[in-house]
Amino acid sequence: MDRTKRNQQGFTLIELLVVVLIIGILASIAIPQYFKVVERARVSEAQAFISQVKQAQERYLTRNGVYINANSGLANMDVTFSGADPNYGMKFFSAAIGAGSATGCNAGDPTFNIVLTRNATNAGIAARYGGGAYAMVYERCQGKIVFPSCANCDIDFAQ
Repeated sequence: MDRTKRNQQGFTLIELLVVVLIIGILASIAIPQYFKVVERARVSEAQAFISQVKQAQERYLTRNGVYINANSGLANMDVTFSGADPNYGMKFFSAAIGAGSATGCNAGDPTFNIVLTRNATNAGIAARYGGGAYAMVYERCQGKIVFPSCANCDIDFAQ
């Protein structure tokens, strides 16, 4: 009797292999989704920066009749950033303010753009997004954020 009980204790090698296989399948599904969610959260940092600068630019335009179109002018805005050029307190992006392309604007309209480049030195950029730096561009006249270096990102990070 003791011998029968002893042989029935524990798991067989096949049962252990099935469990490991199931865990592997679940991990292969979950890990890419995890990186996608993490990158979307990091993009929210950039979207918050763009929103903050857009509002400050409109107030600056009201007072001065022009937009600021260089990083050096950001100090003249009525907003304070927690860091300095080029990150301005952002952990995952660096910013560049430009004059804008005037695409979609009426002739003579003031323009500006904001280009945020993902810092590739921070690990964890999913291979789907190039595994490295990509850019987000906000054009004042188009009024939307685009991802010129990432064909599928505008779908993932839709406004």
